[in-house]
Amino acid sequence: MAVIPKNYSEVDPLLQQYVRESVLPEYDAYDKAHSRTHILSVITQSMELYGQLSAKGECGPDGCPLNPDMIYAIAAYHDIGVCEGREFHHLVSGRMLEADPVLRQWFSPEQIGLMREAVEDHRSSSKSWPRSIYGRIVSEADKVIDFDTVFSRAVLYARAHYPELSEEEIFQKSYGHLVDKYGEGGYMRLQFADSPNALRLAELREKLRDPELMRREFSLFQVHPLEPFVPDGARVLLLGSFPPPHARWSMEFFYPNFQNDMWRIMGLLFYGDAGHFVMPGQKRFDYERVVEFCRREGIALYDAAYMVKRLRGNASDNFLKIIEPTDIPALLARMPSCRAVVSTGGKSAEQIASILDVPVPSVGGSVPFTISAPSATSTSGVSSRTVTFYRMPSSSRAYPLSLDRKAAAYAQVFDV
Repeated sequence: MAVIPKNYSEVDPLLQQYVRESVLPEYDAYDKAHSRTHILSVITQSMELYGQLSAKGECGPDGCPLNPDMIYAIAAYHDIGVCEGREFHHLVSGRMLEADPVLRQWFSPEQIGLMREAVEDHRSSSKSWPRSIYGRIVSEADKVIDFDTVFSRAVLYARAHYPELSEEEIFQKSYGHLVDKYGEGGYMRLQFADSPNALRLAELREKLRDPELMRREFSLFQVHPLEPFVPDGARVLLLGSFPPPHARWSMEFFYPNFQNDMWRIMGLLFYGDAGHFVMPGQKRFDYERVVEFCRREGIALYDAAYMVKRLRGNASDNFLKIIEPTDIPALLARMPSCRAVVSTGGKSAEQIASILDVPVPSVGGSVPFTISAPSATSTSGVSSRTVTFYRMPSSSRAYPLSLDRKAAAYAQVFDV
């Protein structure tokens, strides 16, 4: 879950609850370009369009005012059919919406028919104009014309579906897709002449005309180079922001920069020796010793971002733009024994708090949160556990705190 769904006063709260609990989780298994984050963005833009059009007196095909419940549900279901492949997902999505019996609590058969049509008509590559204003709304809302968003989605899709391609081939496929869709004569069409997307589309087309600019932009997007490290029985999850450029790595693991003090903090905390994980006489950490330690102590590691745009070629969080956050609840679902999530820097603390929908603790502070997961043994079918989110001092040497004081702060997490 990358962001928390908003509440809309115009939409039936029970419908929102059903979508939040039963529809949005389906997207967690889909590729990053059709994730829950994207669906929530389309819902938001659909509801904004609803407000603009309602203010102008626009009506539905039956001559009645636009129905906010219908618009909300259409946006929530519009990509649900990706589970059967991308090519015909709009048709599958419409079929799945129509087949959901729960929706009959809120909608008549005629309304469900209109909603199915709208979902089927949302696809940008469709050569036909949407059959109703409802289709036009979701089609327009699906056009998230933000340069970083559309470029990163294209890159993520290419990486997910063509893992055998080289970096140059990934670039060519991603760039070619953007030109085909958003370039002059591209298949994407705006549904409303005064849409906020009109200016954004013009700006995007200007960039697409410059291949060298696009190549430079492509080089700034980075997908996390490591898989999450989740040892059996993991009790603590450490989350930084994102790894530094690979040229700064001293080992193929988390916190690899020799100038980062994480493994000195752990050495001091557990062994009374800041150099415990340093290779003697070398400026690198002992990979085998670090990994064995993390397995033994039940320490899982990853970062708060899956994909970033690195605005400068250094390791500073100040120049990282998080494009795709990590799905922390899904990561925690793999760790039933985990009792603590730990941010190891300011940027990661802000991102984790946003994902978990909790306040950002002060440095050295913590807040509890509850995570739910399916359970075969629970009578409700769901089990819940309380986890503590700790905000620790940054392990970067740029953070103005001595090594021993950082270790003292981390001690509360590990009870040492």
